[in-house]
Amino acid sequence: MIRILARILSYILHPLLLPTWMLLLLLYTNPYSFAGMPIQMLIAMVFINSFMFPAITILLMKKLGFIESLEMPDTKQRIIPMIATIVFYIWAYMAVKKTNFPFMMGVFMMGAVASLLLAFFINVFHKISLHMVGISGVLTSVMLLLLFSQTDVSYLLLLVVVLTGAVASARMYLGAHTLNEVYSGFLVGMFGQIIALFLYH
Repeated sequence: MIRILARILSYILHPLLLPTWMLLLLLYTNPYSFAGMPIQMLIAMVFINSFMFPAITILLMKKLGFIESLEMPDTKQRIIPMIATIVFYIWAYMAVKKTNFPFMMGVFMMGAVASLLLAFFINVFHKISLHMVGISGVLTSVMLLLLFSQTDVSYLLLLVVVLTGAVASARMYLGAHTLNEVYSGFLVGMFGQIIALFLYH
């Protein structure tokens, strides 16, 4: 039962889904920042660019034999899928910036790109938890949102803290990562968002 819950959590909070979850969180907490914008189109844009395109590409790679498993336990098998994901995330970031999304969504997407680039280079030498890269990016973004949000989001910060711990526990329980890989992923995701906060205009 615990293993099933760990897998469900890993799927629901998959790294490729987190930009969409982050956008929905911003829509919930700061709807006025999206005044006059086509909400459904914005959600579709983020979902298609940050989830559908990378997911389809990775599935095709598995079908063609470039990777053995969608879990990609071997760091060498992660190289091509990560390159493809980085390309799609750069495209997603450019779309977000061109469409004039609210400041925090732009920061988050730039942070996601920065975190992916860092994770890609680290992956050459050391396996890293991409789930933790993603969820710690969300956690850092929510922490930053405390400074910019028009509403109180402290309760959401507590929720994301719990989810971050739950994802870390799930990945280790499933045997997907060691404690060091979880910690390194957490730091990379956080560092990427901090970089973006200073660089995003």
